[in-house]
Amino acid sequence: MVNKFIHYQLLDEREEQLINKAGAESFTLFIGLVLLSYLVAVLAPSLFNPNFLVYTLIVGIFFFFNRARYLGVTYYSRFHFTILGCFFLTLAITALLMLQNYQFNIEIYQHNPLNIKYLSAWAITYVIYLPWVYR
Repeated sequence: MVNKFIHYQLLDEREEQLINKAGAESFTLFIGLVLLSYLVAVLAPSLFNPNFLVYTLIVGIFFFFNRARYLGVTYYSRFHFTILGCFFLTLAITALLMLQNYQFNIEIYQHNPLNIKYLSAWAITYVIYLPWVYR
């Protein structure tokens, strides 16, 4: 039995090939800009700003959508998470948040990851983020 986390549907193979082409081109642009950011960070650390990586990501996403539209893609893809995928995505978000929470509040939890305050924060965070992912 195979567990499927994502239900994926695409209309035709031509659309898929065009999306893959646009994705490969935008990935190349993104990697080039990240390499440039890395070189700036290494060679001139005073000029580097961590927001460069966010700007690079935004430029890559806009380039992808514009390139796909230029190639004539009319249908990107239709996918949605299955119930199991929603639970695991929510767990991943919760784990990310709670690991940072533990690092910042390690004295409150008395250096014990099994502290009841910490475990209850896990449960509350999971319940809060589940409806946003399941949407």
